[in-house]
Amino acid sequence: MRRFLILSAPLLVAASVALPQASRLPTTVPRYSRLQELPLSAFKPEGWLRQFLVNQRNGLTGHLEAAHHPFDKSFWFGEDYLSTDTDHSWVPYEQTAYWVDGMVRCGGFLGDSFLTSMARKRLEYVLSHPDADGYLGPKFLKGPGQMPNRWPHVVFFRALIAEHSFTGDARIPQAIARHYLSNTDPHNQSRNVCNVEIMLWAYGQTGDRRLLDMAVKAYSEFQQRDEGDDTTLANMASDRVMTSHGVSFNEQAKQAAILYIHTGDRKYLDPVVNAYRKVVRDQMLVDGIHSCTEGLRGKDPLDSHETCDIADFIWSVGYLLMATGKADYGDKLERAAFNAAPGAVKPDFKALQYFSCSNQVVCDRHSNHNEFFRGSAWMSYRPNPGTQCCAGDVNRMMPNYVSRMWMNDGRGGLVAALYGPSRVKVQVGPSRTLVSIQEETDYPFRDTISFRIGCAKPTRFPFTLRIPGWTRNARISLNGRLLRIRAKPGTFSTVDRTFRNGDRLTLVLPMHFKLTEWPKGGVALERGPLAYSLRIEEDWRRDKDDRRSTSDFPAWNLYPASDWNYALALSASDLDSRIKIIQRPMTANPWSIKTAPVELRVPARKLNGWAVEDHTRIDPDAPPGTVPEPVLFTPQLPDPMLLRDMFSERTETVTLVPYGCAKLRVTVFPKGR
Repeated sequence: MRRFLILSAPLLVAASVALPQASRLPTTVPRYSRLQELPLSAFKPEGWLRQFLVNQRNGLTGHLEAAHHPFDKSFWFGEDYLSTDTDHSWVPYEQTAYWVDGMVRCGGFLGDSFLTSMARKRLEYVLSHPDADGYLGPKFLKGPGQMPNRWPHVVFFRALIAEHSFTGDARIPQAIARHYLSNTDPHNQSRNVCNVEIMLWAYGQTGDRRLLDMAVKAYSEFQQRDEGDDTTLANMASDRVMTSHGVSFNEQAKQAAILYIHTGDRKYLDPVVNAYRKVVRDQMLVDGIHSCTEGLRGKDPLDSHETCDIADFIWSVGYLLMATGKADYGDKLERAAFNAAPGAVKPDFKALQYFSCSNQVVCDRHSNHNEFFRGSAWMSYRPNPGTQCCAGDVNRMMPNYVSRMWMNDGRGGLVAALYGPSRVKVQVGPSRTLVSIQEETDYPFRDTISFRIGCAKPTRFPFTLRIPGWTRNARISLNGRLLRIRAKPGTFSTVDRTFRNGDRLTLVLPMHFKLTEWPKGGVALERGPLAYSLRIEEDWRRDKDDRRSTSDFPAWNLYPASDWNYALALSASDLDSRIKIIQRPMTANPWSIKTAPVELRVPARKLNGWAVEDHTRIDPDAPPGTVPEPVLFTPQLPDPMLLRDMFSERTETVTLVPYGCAKLRVTVFPKGR
């Protein structure tokens, strides 16, 4: 018997997939979410996705001391943690806590003792040094009134939560609950209100109603204390354009979605859904992340975003995916993880950008073209390109994506929410039968995803697949036989049947070209979940003047070694006939421009006069003979009214590669016809 289901209405569900004994939800705690997380121990990434995490382990995640302060000190454990002489600022505790969370998740998914032991040294220290009242953390952050003194706790406690999800350590929910029940801070201002996320996790684990009441109270008081903030319920529900700090927006806005998950009250969910709709309308860039430098900006081809925003957007939108069960949020997560995330780091994960942009044709020590710290190194690839938050938070990007790939539906069913090579082992169906599923795919570079099912006996359970909104004519087959299931774009489709050992369920998601329009007369080319950028030959030069640059973890100045000043000679009506797809062999590390698994050959016209902006100035007080250092910026798109006089006579064929493969890139092009 087969049954087709599209998720549509909210359900009150309880966890149904087997969890470690210590992490099972109390039966008194309801969940109003459509989807729920599996324990992180239930699944593992494989293929290119695993290799990305291996590169993290061998790169900055395993060696972030290369970024120097604060990662070369012992914040969250040891002498610096307790010393009265240490930096009495919340900032290094936030930055290092990001790193610890990335360590736990990356190490746990890889089963890597090097990373997990580094992380546990910090986790164990905090757990073993509570105050008498249960407070966890540095003493100088304990008292109220040092806003945002409690924000670092949110970041660090996520690492503890991840550790609990991997190991089932029963001490963790009790310790976190006791920390909050010590009532040493109201948690009702600015980013301090983000502690609501952790309070509600502890409530879900312990069933202690006081934690729910505390979370509701803190969030209610935040509405009154910070009534002008973009992330109050009233302002999220309004139509006003948001301008707040991008990370603060993501972290604070999602609290309403988490409150909905635990209360079922739509007054929380509807405003945050509207807030993210506004972000897409006003600030969403082609790589899947909203602009933020450091405030929310616009959609200009030169608008950029922090690398922090990639990790925080992926984490925050994951809650909206769970709360609503809407496939569109899964599309957003994949777009960010498959474009912005690999685009902001070197393939070896040894250098990152602070600001990352859709168009960047020079990335050196002065190339930051944004108003904020204009002329700085913040757009170059370095172990520490600027403020250290991104150096810590970059370690969470892909682990955050992997953390929400597999979920349960609350009815004994399994949900493939986000796609990538992986394997999962869970108990499903009314009889809670153990099944294992191998997800075999080269997605997002290929359109086919196969799920190989292993079970000791025939087992019936609902297996739900996300059908992205960008596809058409998606197909689901079982053992080579096409199933008569309506795979509507932008929904979840459920195959509810009895599966047998060795069954292979195959999902084909045809990828189509899409030409999107952007400000300044720009256009961008997309295919499936990927945006495409011009392939520019890259001239990497080690910056020996960066005191933090080493032979193992260099700081780089990056310049173009080929022409980049092209306009796309395409229109929306002739994409299929004028674009040639080149499929190349899949490698373990597909995010290098040298090994891109797919390339597009497209017609383009060179633009005469469109060149890098040279802002070199000779200092009149400089000693005679001083050679001025060039200050080069990526230029804005040419004025559309002037394009006709700039076009070269002939049309050329140029190569585009996936956005994440290109570190120098033109993604938003002038129109060439």
